[in-house]
Amino acid sequence: MRRISGLFLRHRRELADYVNRRLHDRDLATDFVQETFLRFIEHGDALPAGACRSFLYSTARNLTVDHVRALRRRRTASVTHDDLAHIADDQPWPEEVAAARQKIRQLAAILDELPRLTRRIFVLNRVSGLNYRQVAARLDVSESTVQKHLATALRHLLRRLPA
Repeated sequence: MRRISGLFLRHRRELADYVNRRLHDRDLATDFVQETFLRFIEHGDALPAGACRSFLYSTARNLTVDHVRALRRRRTASVTHDDLAHIADDQPWPEEVAAARQKIRQLAAILDELPRLTRRIFVLNRVSGLNYRQVAARLDVSESTVQKHLATALRHLLRRLPA
C-alpha cells in the first residue's frame, strides 16, 4: 500500500494535467486519475518499479480515448422543428388501435372454444414462438401430438374467423 501511496503522490498532478490537456475538464481529469490508480491496484501492482509510470500513463490515455469515442457515438446532429414536422407519425390512429383490440378479443374468444391442451399448444407455438420440439418438451407430449393439436387449432380458427 505504501508503494501505491508514493506513486499517487508523485504522479497524480502530472496525470491530471495530462488528461486535462486532452479533455479540458479538470473534474473529469481528476476522476480519470482516480480510475487509473484503481486499475493499477487491480492489474498493475505486481509490475516492476520502472514500469509503473508507463502503466499509469497508458491507462489514463486509454480512459481518455474511450471517453472521447463515447462522446462521438452519442453526438447527434441538431434538427430544426420545421424539419421534424415533415416526419410521418408512425403511431396508429385511435380507430386502428380500437379495431386491433377488437380483433384480439375476437381471437381470444375463438381460442377459448378450444380444448385446454390445444389452446396451450397454439399459444406456445404461434404466440411464444416455440418450435414443435420445445412445445412437446414443455407440455410432456410427443411432437406428433403437438402437430395434431396445432392443426386442429388452425382449422378451428380458419372456420371461425371472418374472411
